[in-house]
Amino acid sequence: MSIQKKLKVVSVIEEGKSIPKRLKSDIEVLDREYPEIKIEFIELKGTFGPILIKQLSEEWEIPINFMFIGSPGDKFPYRVEQLGGVRLII
Repeated sequence: MSIQKKLKVVSVIEEGKSIPKRLKSDIEVLDREYPEIKIEFIELKGTFGPILIKQLSEEWEIPINFMFIGSPGDKFPYRVEQLGGVRLII
């Protein structure tokens, strides 16, 4: 029995904003390059923060410490410690 490897790449888009133009196509390239891993791109409307992280963790049954985020900018309103254990990609 083989275990299917999955990776969800999530972009949370606030009202009036959009994802970078090449992001979706770049994710598709990665999905083709690594056929042994199912890479899924998910666009969510909303605000990124501790509440959304907790909701997604419960909905997808993924422990928060199995989640990763890109390095937040200077204007990010939370400290990484407030996000419940997500791991930081620098």
